[in-house]
Amino acid sequence: MLMNSSPLLTHFKQEYNASDEDCRKIIPLFEQLEVKKNHHLYRSGEIVRHVYFVQQGCLRQYYINNNGEERTIYFKTENGWCSELVSFLDNKPTELYVQALENSKLQCINQKNWKYAVTQIRSFTMGFIRAQQDTNYMLKKRLAEATVETPEEKYRRFIKEEPFLLQRIPLYHIAAYLSMTPETLSRIRKKITDK
Repeated sequence: MLMNSSPLLTHFKQEYNASDEDCRKIIPLFEQLEVKKNHHLYRSGEIVRHVYFVQQGCLRQYYINNNGEERTIYFKTENGWCSELVSFLDNKPTELYVQALENSKLQCINQKNWKYAVTQIRSFTMGFIRAQQDTNYMLKKRLAEATVETPEEKYRRFIKEEPFLLQRIPLYHIAAYLSMTPETLSRIRKKITDK
């Protein structure tokens, strides 16, 4: 029986135009997972065993650079996908971390079920390709902007494009996402507020 109120089901229908038949095949492939705030789904050195769909909550993917500083790659909130596919598909240890920044409800799919879905369910395949395109575009855009923007310009873009994250994410994580120190971010926020 289909779960009409499932955010995952709604996502597949609305975003990937999945048929009822496809949804009947997709939904049993996922397991519900609830994680507490600050819990890590995986850490550097581990093999990533699942792809995660955020039903409720917020995840961040990050790495630790050679200076021991955390650098956030992205945040994923409701209806976002999160994993590290090189590790997931090739069974190689990852260099990344994924942490829940809030108590979160996730749907997760393991490698066996993912391979079945991506090879046997067309709407899942197309949805996966689209999600990867969106992530690649976002990462390329951020990389290009990071090379030309000042710290203030980075923060102004962030509050314009992702203002909902300001209420949900600690400022030191936002600073790591924008590749600046918390002190720099604090000065920029004060400068903008004082204007």
